[in-house]
Amino acid sequence: MAEKLPEGTDHVISGAGSDGARDKLKAEAAELREKASAKAAELKEQATDKARTYAEEGKARASAGLDSVAKMIGDSAAQIDEKLGSAYGDYARRAADAVSGFSGNLRDKQVDELIDDARSLVRRSPALAIGAAAAAGFILARVIKAGSEVLDETAKAAAPKAAAPKGAESDGDHSEEVSESVRKAPKRKPRDAS
Repeated sequence: MAEKLPEGTDHVISGAGSDGARDKLKAEAAELREKASAKAAELKEQATDKARTYAEEGKARASAGLDSVAKMIGDSAAQIDEKLGSAYGDYARRAADAVSGFSGNLRDKQVDELIDDARSLVRRSPALAIGAAAAAGFILARVIKAGSEVLDETAKAAAPKAAAPKGAESDGDHSEEVSESVRKAPKRKPRDAS
């Protein structure tokens, strides 16, 4: 056997250069790749199923909420008739019908259909979609910020009371913090006593 030895070697080690070991390693690597792909596909399917379940639950809640809004608007139409006139009451009835129709469409469509509708809306008028997303983000940010400011002010107002030892008299220095937190707290409209 006149095998050409690799440079820097003086003899052949059995099995080192054989194609059998290389093929075995390739087969093991392919098997690992296949297992990883199967596991990834399984995890993707589980995530998709979970997301679909959450979307269905959200769709049901949104539909029920819209139904109650439509009922509330429809119920107030008679009062609007009395106070503002039948033309405005008719507007309220049409608005209630529109909200109810939207709720029915939401309830009747599958999640995939709703996603396709949203995609087509974005394609048809991207400016509207961007504006709606920006408005939703702005509102969400304001709600979160207002909630955190109220929590911070409440914590500051409660901190001196918690830090003072039992039986110790307050030195009165914290009244400014409390009055500041009261000023920054959201104002509530007083209820009518009638």
